[in-house]
Amino acid sequence: MSSLDIMKKIVQIKSLSGEENNLADFIMDFAKKNKISFEEESGNIILKFIKNNSKALIFNAHMDTVKPGDLSLWKYPPFGKKAGVVKSGKLYGLGASDAKASIAAFLELAKEIVKEQLKSDVFIVFVTKEEVDGSGSENFVKYFKNKYSKKYKEVSAILGEPTKLSSIEIGHRGNIFLKITTFGDGGHSSCPGKIKKHAVKEMMEVITKIEKIAGDIQKKYKDPVLGATSFCLTGITGANDSYNKVSPVCSSFWDIRTIPIIHNSIVSFLKKKLPEIKIEYIGSPTTFGLTSPNSKIVGIFKEIVPDLIVSSSPASNDICFFTNSQIPAVTFGPGNKESEHKENEYVAITNIDKSVAIYQKIINKF
Repeated sequence: MSSLDIMKKIVQIKSLSGEENNLADFIMDFAKKNKISFEEESGNIILKFIKNNSKALIFNAHMDTVKPGDLSLWKYPPFGKKAGVVKSGKLYGLGASDAKASIAAFLELAKEIVKEQLKSDVFIVFVTKEEVDGSGSENFVKYFKNKYSKKYKEVSAILGEPTKLSSIEIGHRGNIFLKITTFGDGGHSSCPGKIKKHAVKEMMEVITKIEKIAGDIQKKYKDPVLGATSFCLTGITGANDSYNKVSPVCSSFWDIRTIPIIHNSIVSFLKKKLPEIKIEYIGSPTTFGLTSPNSKIVGIFKEIVPDLIVSSSPASNDICFFTNSQIPAVTFGPGNKESEHKENEYVAITNIDKSVAIYQKIINKF
């Protein structure tokens, strides 16, 4: 089975977040047929190439995808028996770039290295729920630390997120979602004069204040790799169920991307600046991830990939789970960001085999 055949098969398998079982079964069957040692752990599938070396490389790709969106906008099926259409050198399907191309590349890589005498031990892990909370990678890192951390003097990780093989990402900002609420008087909208405190107008003032606070923070705090903290207003809602009723409450929703110097203090800072306003977390904050640009794994990529761009990811990914455990990690994969999380997602077919060749060189250099 070629890498293209593998790619077609896995794109045809629907694997939304939390529904990765069928794809996991395919990967385990593949491992059995190719006599590759594997383990299922917390929903993750771990292919293991352990030769009692003092170094280890981890390759990580997530099995889950986002939802397909509006099916009527897909030119070709996003999943199912007819998915994986190839046109003009591109293979189409949900998750093609993010990150099933990396799954196909890693399975092809596994076929190759199972025959080799490796200088480093290799773990290829296919994880769950990257698109929702990263718990698949989080669980794998806990497993790896508990079972293998004392065995190795050196460990690095490569995450197969889409970078089109032209760049590596060495980090990402933290992620905090907030709900901010103002309160006022309710009443009939035919009598606006009786509304002494208007929750929506209060919120408009709060939004202006937050945008000013954000600007001040962005000027004062910068990270040389990750850049500046960003604040994005993502929605506003009231509690009214009628157009002729003034809502006594108004909530706004914020996506804040943080840098290390201010990640742990930004919410307390906002509460200090807005003492009368209700500020609450939506879910748990996600910390930043950052690998040194001078780390060994970054240096090896620079040697092997011509004109490599070293950057950071604008969005969160699973790097943080590795770097929080002192495992340098980068993202590098055959997919492209231009088509991820969109209808008609695709990957350039040639990038899959190109990535396999690069991953083999990385293993040999490490």
